[in-house]
Amino acid sequence: MRKSESNKKKSVFKNLEKIRRALFLLAILLLLSISVAGIFQLKANKEYQQIKETFRIINRAVLDKSFAADLIDYMKKYKYDYTVFENALKSNQMEVVDEQIREFAKHMTSYEQKMLTNRFRSFMWSLVFYFFLFAFVYFLFELIYRQVISQASKIYNTIKNTYESLYIDKIPQIEPEVSEEDAILNELVREVNLRYDIVQYFRSLPYVETLEDYVKVIGEHVCGFFDAGRFSFALVSGDLAIAESVYFVEKDKVPFLNKGFAQKLDETSLGRIIKEDIKYRIIKDLRKVDSISAKLIVKEGFLSNMTVPAVVNNRVIGFLFLSASEPNHFTEEDGKLFYIISLLVSPKLYHALTLQKIIANLGGSFLDLVEYRDNETGNHIKRVAEYSRILAQALKLEPKLIREIYEFSPLHDLGKVGIPDRILLKPGKLDENEWEIMKKHVGIGEMILKNFAQNSQEFISEKALQTAINIVADHHEKWDGSGYPRGKKGEEISIEGRIVAIADVFDALTTKRPYKNAFSFEDSVKIIQEQAGKHFDPKLVELFLENLDKIYNIYNELKDVEEETVKIIDSDEAKNQQ
Repeated sequence: MRKSESNKKKSVFKNLEKIRRALFLLAILLLLSISVAGIFQLKANKEYQQIKETFRIINRAVLDKSFAADLIDYMKKYKYDYTVFENALKSNQMEVVDEQIREFAKHMTSYEQKMLTNRFRSFMWSLVFYFFLFAFVYFLFELIYRQVISQASKIYNTIKNTYESLYIDKIPQIEPEVSEEDAILNELVREVNLRYDIVQYFRSLPYVETLEDYVKVIGEHVCGFFDAGRFSFALVSGDLAIAESVYFVEKDKVPFLNKGFAQKLDETSLGRIIKEDIKYRIIKDLRKVDSISAKLIVKEGFLSNMTVPAVVNNRVIGFLFLSASEPNHFTEEDGKLFYIISLLVSPKLYHALTLQKIIANLGGSFLDLVEYRDNETGNHIKRVAEYSRILAQALKLEPKLIREIYEFSPLHDLGKVGIPDRILLKPGKLDENEWEIMKKHVGIGEMILKNFAQNSQEFISEKALQTAINIVADHHEKWDGSGYPRGKKGEEISIEGRIVAIADVFDALTTKRPYKNAFSFEDSVKIIQEQAGKHFDPKLVELFLENLDKIYNIYNELKDVEEETVKIIDSDEAKNQQ
């Protein structure tokens, strides 16, 4: 490769040298042509021919005096005093005529010599002029040639350094910078190096394991780079673009375009971006765009927007959005840079999506296992998840944690897969030994998740499953410290465990089991309320009661069958049946 490029460079300069030599030869030929042309012009000069003609007439008059009178016109022409000659002709004084013809011949010889001398002097001056003109042109050509060679060499080396260093290292600038052209080249090099810095900067950003982490990490950096206030992305699912989490530079900013907002691709310009392979789209003023999403973003306080596709494996998997508070914030140059950045961060998005999908599939597989072995129904799992999400949202936890609590709460009894059927499926109340074995399902569930995380640490961290581990480990702990397996107390219990504890117990109370009937919704709520500060976090119980309408809707919508309910007489007795 290097030899080939060296040959190309030599070829370029060899061609320039050929041009130089050709121009030099052309100049020599031009000078010779001027000289020869001058000589031929001298010979072909009309005046010179007339002098020759005059000498011919003189010679003829010498030989034949009858032609002597013809000389008078020539004498007049060449300003010779012809009076004596004319009088001699009239008086037929031949000796005087001969003498006058000889004098006229001398006059013409002198005239011819002067004319030739002047012509020669003029020619020589022309020759000197052309010589110096040639020397000046040649010097000028040499100067230009050297500058062209120098600049061509700089351009060649700059281009060569560009393709050799692109995405690998920065391109060296021209040193010293001695001309305006050098300054222009260096400015271009600086622009290329800026892109190199951008590539390296965003390439070095860490891979993350959730979409929420992706939005936070990428959003913080791109908003800072483009001086924007909002970053978000939407995933492509079938013919829909579905909004995901949003990052605001202002931490207290309230989103109006919420996660889950969906639009059909063919009903927005996003579909055109995919169909026409558009690299970026800039909306200078969102107030002029007639769409629901644009109006919601304007309501958030942003007036301009820039969009690029997230492309992985030649497929658009989503869109990245940047928004600024003032109109006309983004330029065409910003669009190109944002597209470059999207090519670097889209694989990180795909990584987060893939891991999230793997973990979700893992949870689904575990759930299938639990449902297969336990006597609890699929609706129990769904209700616990929905109740848990209501409490997490009421507590205003981070969106990521809310999602994880919703997704992982069904795994709370994962460890029951390790409990013998004679105990797990026993229709009656468990004795003391059986209960001790049953309580081991917490440790079994923890072990399953931690072993999975440990064996998969090359791809995912234990942190990615921490919410699931907390739910499994803590959902049987109690606020007063009387729970199991570790007897944690108060806020020693993870918030995930505290939330799922309420959701699980409430659903157990309202659900018929082989060893008990279902309690009514009202009585189940009463038990939860009575256990505030004992079994449950009192703050969560308060939020539970504030959201009873939502809890009831889930209870009613996902009820298994028409439940046979019993009236509570002793709440402690009901608690022991949980």
